[in-house]
Amino acid sequence: MMLFSCEKEVSVSQAESFLKMYGSKGVDRAKGIAVLANGGYAICGTDSTSEGSKMILIVTDEFGNVKEGFPKYYPEENLNAGANAIVAKNGGENGFLLSGYIENTPGDRDIFIVKTSADGSVNWSRSYGSVEDEEALHAAEGITEEFILAGYQEKDGEKDIMVMLVDQNGDSIPLSLFYNKPADSKDAAATYILNDGDHYMCVATYNMFIGQGTNILVLNFDDELSPNGKILGGDFDESGKCIVKDQEDEFIILGNSDNTQTGRSEILLYQVESQGLLVKNDRLLATISESGADLSAERLVKMKDGKYAIVGSRSADDEAKIMIQFLANLKEDIRKTYGSAGIQEGADIAISEKGGLVFIGDNGYQGNSMISLLKTNESGDF
Repeated sequence: MMLFSCEKEVSVSQAESFLKMYGSKGVDRAKGIAVLANGGYAICGTDSTSEGSKMILIVTDEFGNVKEGFPKYYPEENLNAGANAIVAKNGGENGFLLSGYIENTPGDRDIFIVKTSADGSVNWSRSYGSVEDEEALHAAEGITEEFILAGYQEKDGEKDIMVMLVDQNGDSIPLSLFYNKPADSKDAAATYILNDGDHYMCVATYNMFIGQGTNILVLNFDDELSPNGKILGGDFDESGKCIVKDQEDEFIILGNSDNTQTGRSEILLYQVESQGLLVKNDRLLATISESGADLSAERLVKMKDGKYAIVGSRSADDEAKIMIQFLANLKEDIRKTYGSAGIQEGADIAISEKGGLVFIGDNGYQGNSMISLLKTNESGDF
């Protein structure tokens, strides 16, 4: 595999904003970004070619130029794998955790995590699984243990929410969470987990009753992994994407909804409060939609001025563009899109060390796809 950037090196004078694309002869998908202590960026995702797929780790300087020795691909064995999330330990100085999946048997996904040093060399890797599918969709540093993973585990063909702790050596802590209440729930997955110091807030997609569509579920628990939950949702299929702390004991939940009345995808914003390990006082803040287009959200970030920015995609007329939806006072504000012909989809967003937005996505055209890294000012302008 060979990765390259199709942009020229970015100079210091250009560093306030830039667009970089990285890719090989195949399909490259971006999933997670971390801002590093040295001002650079670490990106994870999946690199797919005719030979199979691998986890990919790209580390750049603050201008988006790929650092020497990168990208790195995992695992070394000829097994299909992909990364969904990245954790940068101590701003990347103590390395990275990539989490996602591996196919130890073709077509059978197991949870796969790789802990690397700062230069991308492998400290250890672990896979966890059964005869059915498991996958880690997100990860964070733990409260008392090293890391916490969130995702799903299949049982008898149905997905249950899965949360597990791993120690500094990558070994699973015996206590794990499998949430399937009531027992006939299905199509469930934990999609994002937030460490709030003494407890975790986890967002999931959850089908509580068969035939009644999916809802957003918020779970609140500590390292005992005994959760209290709150179901959010209305009359349509809704999916949870992200949770961000707004202020003390208040959290913003990001999700999507398939509106069967309009035939369009919409973005949802909820607010919940935590009281100890309880989730309470939920309310719908906003439904963001556009006539003639599908809006889909992936991640949410709080900016230094207190406003929020959502990264996702706007799709219309068989094309899609990376979208940034700004929120002012937690209400819909300016929307900006990035891209040209083809399919461009936003994946993750962060605030750079020197201010401004940095976000990643995919740039697809005629069956191929590259990873995009964009840096703008806080207004989303280059």
